[in-house]
Amino acid sequence: MKKETMKKIRITQVKSGIDRPERQKLTLKALGLNKMNASRELLASAQILGMVRAVNHLITVEELEGEDAQLTDTVSEAFPQQSQGELTTPTDDNIELPASFVDTTEDEATEVEPLEREEQAI
Repeated sequence: MKKETMKKIRITQVKSGIDRPERQKLTLKALGLNKMNASRELLASAQILGMVRAVNHLITVEELEGEDAQLTDTVSEAFPQQSQGELTTPTDDNIELPASFVDTTEDEATEVEPLEREEQAI
């Protein structure tokens, strides 16, 4: 299985969002920066990097190093019970319904009469 690693970055707001276009204010808010000198540590995904590029004149970015900064994203590590086959998807064969849920009557096609609307004068 392919092991992908994503780096973490620390974003710090160094300039105010006052008197900036609304789009830049919303981008700062989406990054979790709402005050001067506020910092956030985020994964360096394509979406985050795009937002960083849009407001790079208002923030500083530093890449975090070390073991804490490396996050692995593999299915076998995130969900070990799935890779070992312990979880199963329900099928008709392995589902037991209580007797109260089982319909023992024959399937008969019953017609449902349409509801009649009362016309109201406006």
